Amino acid sequence: GTSDPYVKFKLNGKTLYKSKVVYKNLNPVWDETVVLPIQTLDQKLWIKVYDRDLTSSDFMGSASVALTELELNRTTEQVLKLEDPNSLEDDMGVIVLNLSLAVKQGDFKRNSSFTRNMRLSESLRKNQLWNGLVTITLLEGKNMPRGGLAEIFILLKLGDQRYKSKTLCKSANPQWREQFDFHYFSDRKDILDIEVWRKDNKKHEELLGT
Repeated sequence: GTSDPYVKFKLNGKTLYKSKVVYKNLNPVWDETVVLPIQTLDQKLWIKVYDRDLTSSDFMGSASVALTELELNRTTEQVLKLEDPNSLEDDMGVIVLNLSLAVKQGDFKRNSSFTRNMRLSESLRKNQLWNGLVTITLLEGKNMPRGGLAEIFILLKLGDQRYKSKTLCKSANPQWREQFDFHYFSDRKDILDIEVWRKDNKKHEELLGT
């Protein structure tokens, strides 16, 4: 048959994140990114898969990861075998995750100022031949020319993907704190272009440097 699977991530019995439902699919692709706050490493992250039903959700197996086994600042692919002690099935399938562990820096405590950007153009969404994600965090600028008078923003371009920083800062040392995800195509020789622009009140924009 088929199923409508979704995934819950749990720590200490609490659900920290619930994925979207992928309808009518036994090989679902979620392609979701989530940051989970962790106080201590001496615990397991539980990944539980459910089949969404109109009245209730059926359990489809679970797996766990010991947080102590993760490496700091290094993303590792985990292929986890799903298990359900009450099931008669020998093979419950697997779940594939990219996991990384990072220390929360003081700068990132104000979550409102740290925004994650996942707007991918329609053409890219239809073209699923990418085989990786490049995550770029735009932190700050220093000694920007005429930064105190005009608003500064950044354009990031990789192939036919482009992002514009949301925040326009009137400062010589602007703080953006924005994160952008680019799709990576290993068969392309794309170069990341970073452009610094200034914008004055008359809607006039000028390229300051690349």
